[in-house]
Amino acid sequence: MKVSPPLFQLLVSHQWKETVRSSYWEKGLLIRILLAIMFLYVAINLVILGVFMGRIIGSAFPDDDPAWGFSLVLFYYFIADIILRFFLQPVPALSISPYMHLPVRRSSLFNFLLVKSALSLFNFIPLLILLPFVFKTMLPHSAWLYTASWLAAIILFVFANNYLAFLLKKAFLLKPFISFILLAAAGLLILADVRSAYSISGLFATSMLGIAGHPFLLSIPLLAVIIAYSAAWYFLNVNRYIEADTKKERMLFSGKGSGVFDAFGITGRLALMEIKLTLRNNRPRTYLIMGVFFLLYGMMIYPPHAHPPGMGMFIFVGLLITGILMIQHGQLIMAWESCSFDKICTCGLKMHDYFRGKYWFFFMVNSLSFLITLPYCYYGYKIALINLAAFLYNSGINSFIILFLGTYNTRRIDLGKGAFFNYEGANFIHFLLAIPLLGLPVLIWLPFSFMGNPDMGIMAMGLAGVAGMIFSEFFIRQIVRQFNTRKYKILNGFRTR
Repeated sequence: MKVSPPLFQLLVSHQWKETVRSSYWEKGLLIRILLAIMFLYVAINLVILGVFMGRIIGSAFPDDDPAWGFSLVLFYYFIADIILRFFLQPVPALSISPYMHLPVRRSSLFNFLLVKSALSLFNFIPLLILLPFVFKTMLPHSAWLYTASWLAAIILFVFANNYLAFLLKKAFLLKPFISFILLAAAGLLILADVRSAYSISGLFATSMLGIAGHPFLLSIPLLAVIIAYSAAWYFLNVNRYIEADTKKERMLFSGKGSGVFDAFGITGRLALMEIKLTLRNNRPRTYLIMGVFFLLYGMMIYPPHAHPPGMGMFIFVGLLITGILMIQHGQLIMAWESCSFDKICTCGLKMHDYFRGKYWFFFMVNSLSFLITLPYCYYGYKIALINLAAFLYNSGINSFIILFLGTYNTRRIDLGKGAFFNYEGANFIHFLLAIPLLGLPVLIWLPFSFMGNPDMGIMAMGLAGVAGMIFSEFFIRQIVRQFNTRKYKILNGFRTR
């Protein structure tokens, strides 16, 4: 009689087979090698940072215990960690739908997801700094039990952060406004610590040393891990069915009130479909939210500095913040519809209309980005003019570059998967995309800058964008011609899983 393997072992086996049998496993091998080299470089730097962390802490807090100074920094680290996990840490992508009709305990499936999330790199990267700091700085001056308790408390809080981030990311799929609440809560904590007479970070550091001095208090961070794990498990159990929000989504995207788009004919309806695709699916929606937060990047550059950046940096920032939504969405243009691209090519839709709809979608998101960034004119009218020129250039030139390079997307993607550390659909074109998008406008501006008239360079960049919009139909025809030469390669790539 054949004995079935334990459920966890079976699920791990299924995950491994799904990974290695995927066509992306071989196609993305070179990208994974490059990423592994980058991670090794970062890991070496973190270890070196850990070795010298005692000296850094000593210079920052010369009269305090290094463990207290490090714990003080940990307060801000854990706040940053929960935000980075929310935006960067991928949720384990196990599709439990095939198991729902089988005699499999749902609790076991949820436990597998949560245990798998504990294997995230985010949980082990802190050790690259912690272990060198502990062995070089703490152990020579502290008892081993004190040091071990302090290190164990940090590790437990790291795993508590892991399950809290897991809970927030899953809740975000149902309630997107949670991301704004998270950022507001983090900002208020930091503001309270900086502006308040009572130091929250100091209380946290004192508590960490208290746990180190009394190992039985490790029950506190252990309880935090148990509570976070249980809350994530309960949320998964309560929201294991997706039908609950179906009616609400159907009402939201029923097509009512879309007369504004209908006024533009097939182009408007295609642009509306692009908006629906973005809002309804996990990966493009996450890109959208990342892009909206990235619009705040100007606040790091524009305020007065002792050594203000030059106009070249302002151009770079202007291009980025007025085009980030277009760039993030556009790098996978057409691949977003890879699951249904056969139908798009056989339903009688003219590809000229198809690409025109994409172009007008880009124009809309660029306009939205420009309007959101208008308050930056508070830092000077010249910044507003640079951003206007960048908006025109993005809409008139960069949008067509993205559409043209999009014809080299031949890899099928899953819209439901997460966006972070997900390189499905990526190729070398995406890594090189920044060169023409950000390099060409700077080349337009540089000759005027060398001649001592940088403002004329800004004007030339904006006029180039206006010319691109005037001749948009010509550029779209060239993109359609390029698409036709690669049509069957694209279709064959999208059919391959």
